Amino acid sequence: IKLNYCSNENEFNYRIKQGEICIMMIEDIERNNYCFTDGNGLVSKGLAKLIYEKLNNNQQKNVIVPSAYQIRIAGCKGLIIIDPQSTFDQFYIKIRPSMKKFECNDWSLDICGYSRATPSRLNNQFIWLLSDLGVSDNTFLRLQQRWFSKKPSRSNYSDDLLKNKIPLPVNECRYIYGCALESQLEEGQCFIRYQILNENGKSCSNPKFECVRGRVIVTKNPCPYAGDMLELWAVDLPELYHLNDVIVFSIRGERPDFNKIAGSDLDGDGYFVYWGQELRLKCQVNPLDYTPDAKQYQPTSISPEDVINYCLSTLTMTSSGEIYNLHAIIVDKNYENDKQRTCQPLAIELARMFSSSVDSGKTGYVIDKKRIQKIREKYGQKYPDFLGKDEKKSYQSVSIVGKLYRNALHYINGKTDKLEEIFAQLNINDNEEKLLPHDTSSAKNIIDQPDISCTSADKSIQLHPGSPLSETQNLISINVSLL
Repeated sequence: IKLNYCSNENEFNYRIKQGEICIMMIEDIERNNYCFTDGNGLVSKGLAKLIYEKLNNNQQKNVIVPSAYQIRIAGCKGLIIIDPQSTFDQFYIKIRPSMKKFECNDWSLDICGYSRATPSRLNNQFIWLLSDLGVSDNTFLRLQQRWFSKKPSRSNYSDDLLKNKIPLPVNECRYIYGCALESQLEEGQCFIRYQILNENGKSCSNPKFECVRGRVIVTKNPCPYAGDMLELWAVDLPELYHLNDVIVFSIRGERPDFNKIAGSDLDGDGYFVYWGQELRLKCQVNPLDYTPDAKQYQPTSISPEDVINYCLSTLTMTSSGEIYNLHAIIVDKNYENDKQRTCQPLAIELARMFSSSVDSGKTGYVIDKKRIQKIREKYGQKYPDFLGKDEKKSYQSVSIVGKLYRNALHYINGKTDKLEEIFAQLNINDNEEKLLPHDTSSAKNIIDQPDISCTSADKSIQLHPGSPLSETQNLISINVSLL
């Protein structure tokens, strides 16, 4: 059932008049049983400008038109990006088959979100993955120390503090939509043209844009496995200058790069992108195959009661929260003593189960609760303290996530002396960090060097010789009047 896609409340509800805009169907780009344009359509420059004017009630003139809109229309859902072949006198949307979710003749155009300059932050899952891929504990502690030095409100930011949502430098990262377009991008390359923000993360009075060049880290939430974090090479392509504050993936290769990131698509998924110098990956882990579970179809017509019963059943069948907690326990305890905590066999099994549970609302797939119960009985009696459970059911985590969590508790409780003692150690044990090169002048030469491969029992890791590397924003749901 795909009808629950359109259940979001909308502030306005208007309809498109017949002949006002043109809706066209175009083909997806498919290869090797993968869709390289999964959920991604096109919009003309004229219509993109009109939509944004309506969103702003025509109050702002000469504004920068967003490059992408997440939409719902006539049973279709996805992301539309500006068509470079269009003009401001044209008003059309090009829909791909991968955007079609169900048959519907309701031609209301729902705008669920649009591209914008949004700085990103770390979180527990990102920290796990970065740690697995070689980022040192001291690096995260320094970032936390810098955040604390800006004195974020203990009351207003307590949740962010305890969940390690550590801000990154505003012009070294973004949380942006992913898209794809025919271009000169090769496999493993991407294009990012971002709006430069001031130190407070706000737009400047005279907006300026910059293209990212060099290595970038890309992932998204949820990302339970180290292979869900990619290292791509950002290039400057003038043919894509019309696309701002999005990440453009290549349509070349055996498998879409975005699909390697936890089986993602392009129908409005937001991606964490970082191109700064502090977070530097030392290795990469091969991605998992996140082939979607087979969809469960109902052969008869669907009644309102069917929809209600289905939506109610999904509340109890997914078990996403429980799987997430079990995964956190396995990764934190590291029973397998694996160098990459998220690559333990049981952690990988839970990562796959979590992916299936997240998509169960679309596929109807039912998680094996007996298996979850068996894992819980064996491993889930005690929780790491950073999950915030009852003290009697918790243990003190010795991982970097646990260390950051307890530092946040010290900060919230005003224990500045304890924090000063902890952060003072960062200046003592810096040998590991100082061994890493800081010069980026030869970065292009480095990427051309062959990778050194090493394999373990169930994974292959590619080491990158010494090169530096450079949440979800709340999407609005508004119906736009085109009348």
